[in-house]
Amino acid sequence: MKLSQLGEFGLIELIKKAQKAKRKDTVLGIGDDCAALRMTNDKCPPCPTQVEAGQMSNYLLITTDTLIEDVHFDLKHTSFYELGYKAMLANISDIAAMGGTPMHAVVTIGVSKNIKVKKLLEFQKGLNKLTRKYNIEIVGGDTVASPKAVMVSITLLGEVEKRYLLTRAGARIGDTVLVTGEFGGPAALGYKPKTLNPKQSQNSNFQNPKIEEGQKIAKSRLATAMIDSSDGLARSVTEICRASKAGAKLYFKNIPIAKGATLDHALYGGEEYELVFTAPKRNVNKLQKIVKCKVVGEIVAKGSNFEKGFQHFV
Repeated sequence: MKLSQLGEFGLIELIKKAQKAKRKDTVLGIGDDCAALRMTNDKCPPCPTQVEAGQMSNYLLITTDTLIEDVHFDLKHTSFYELGYKAMLANISDIAAMGGTPMHAVVTIGVSKNIKVKKLLEFQKGLNKLTRKYNIEIVGGDTVASPKAVMVSITLLGEVEKRYLLTRAGARIGDTVLVTGEFGGPAALGYKPKTLNPKQSQNSNFQNPKIEEGQKIAKSRLATAMIDSSDGLARSVTEICRASKAGAKLYFKNIPIAKGATLDHALYGGEEYELVFTAPKRNVNKLQKIVKCKVVGEIVAKGSNFEKGFQHFV
């Protein structure tokens, strides 16, 4: 079987099944926006400063995202500043989807030896735009030579209180599907640049990760599952369904579509970095008072009325 037949998510399942080592401090492993780990070994008593700081009630979150030239970005249309911003944004968005707070990052970049240093400084400025805002310290990484394509990979650590951890796996039949923000803008910009005005173009390149919204949703204890929309609305809902062993029906007329975008852009485009989450119908009004969000569907027993969306290798 070729990888193109297996697909990205088939590969992930294959790796998950092949993983043999199991640790007691792993709370959540392969298959969500982040891994979640216990911060201390149960066999080792915590020091007084940990208890005082409240760290015993938190999980450590770990996520990683890699961007490859001509797969995730085109340097003809993306500056190194934008690349740095986007790379950090993708990781912070994963932390947001778990209701967490980002803390420390390691950054790896692969570039040609002929690249101008000025561009690398622009890349760092793009990273800094978000690290300063969310108090993220870059504590290490790697720099490597790449013969052709530029490659960026970031691993981000965060934390979340145990009682507030939200995963993809909690959706129940009858739950409502809700989203923050609008969908389809980045995809429409990629397909038809003239359909979006300069303000929309800027928003497509420099979205804000939904950290505050994710934390509010998680702390409300009103939602049952959550994911970010980096791979598109359809893929996000599909992943919640996969993890929750359920199906979904989307209300296409309810989906908030960016100006200049189509329904296909909204469903399958991705890179909006919004939040997609589920909640019992009785909690919808309360959630809408906490964060700006819109109902776009419902969880059903099985099946869906939309295609699954983007994945690598196929």
